[in-house]
Amino acid sequence: MSKYLKKRLISLMAALIMFSSAAYGETTTKPAGSCPSAFPNLVQDICWKGIFPIRIGGTIVMNSGSMGDNVNTLNPDDWNPSDFTCMCKKKKIKGVTIPEFGLYVSFWEPIYVVEAVAQAGCYPFLFGMDMGREFWGTYGDKGGSAQSHDKAFYNVHQYTLPLMLMMELMFNGEYCLDDTINDIDLVFGTEFDPTWNRDWQTIFWNPEVLAFANPVTQALCAIDCAASTASFPLNWMFWCAGCWGSMYPLSGNTGTVGSPPRNMSLVATRLMARAARNPLPLFAEMDTSGPIAKCGAQQTFVLKKSQYRMSTLYPIAETSGKCAHPIGSATMTWGDWRTIPSTGEFQVYMIWRKRNCCLVFV
Repeated sequence: MSKYLKKRLISLMAALIMFSSAAYGETTTKPAGSCPSAFPNLVQDICWKGIFPIRIGGTIVMNSGSMGDNVNTLNPDDWNPSDFTCMCKKKKIKGVTIPEFGLYVSFWEPIYVVEAVAQAGCYPFLFGMDMGREFWGTYGDKGGSAQSHDKAFYNVHQYTLPLMLMMELMFNGEYCLDDTINDIDLVFGTEFDPTWNRDWQTIFWNPEVLAFANPVTQALCAIDCAASTASFPLNWMFWCAGCWGSMYPLSGNTGTVGSPPRNMSLVATRLMARAARNPLPLFAEMDTSGPIAKCGAQQTFVLKKSQYRMSTLYPIAETSGKCAHPIGSATMTWGDWRTIPSTGEFQVYMIWRKRNCCLVFV
């Protein structure tokens, strides 16, 4: 065997040892209790302040007083327009391109719902529909010293929920709303993904994990933790999910012991990061806040963490104060108490996405 192959095998083994938690979080024992119904009350359970601040030309015109914004962060790609007017080019009949003029607007749109479940085939957001163990889906374990396993494992489901479009809160939003997301849809469920509970397979799909299988790069995640808690996460530290843990492996095994909100937030974020690497219709990662998104969202292949915020819908909704938190922010500031003892195997989150776009004149 050549020296090169030996080094590669050693690197792979190190990555497996450091990241793998398969067979630690999974279980064949079905969690106690039925699949709960967690479809939100669209008035009482939604953090409607999450839309704010609303800017026109870089100037805040509406604000809640408590919600932060990804302005003046440490991310070079956190762009916010300062111009008042904007222009987009639209092709018309016979190939003639006609410019359209409008106003630069900025806001946060409620766009996705992500839920983490210990019971495979359980869909709380779909009013508690229980489809049983589907395909490769395995039951999860919330982890901890009191459990039969040390590490947590969850399945995750992602839905589209374009509330601003559904409730007609945005008019003439050709460039400010995603025309491919216009209804409530189940986009993805990890029970259908055979690699979600097999860490070693995700390494072959995402070989860059080998570069982060060392204590130095993982220790750097403390910087992302501090940044995401104080303001917004660092996009260039794409291997970190702030205070929640490592973004790798892109599986449902957390590899850590923590509170249910922390563990479930981590796997929910991993599913979003996975979407950027394995784009499917309605499931691809889109840049909606950079300068390239002025005239419509553009696909990207790395999760832009700072353009997202999350708010808990279930079991205890975030509706007051700063009720939408950045990816990776310390759970002790927003959510360690948002669980119910003995039944906290489910968490449902609303995902808010930043928009910087050109609202054209009619």
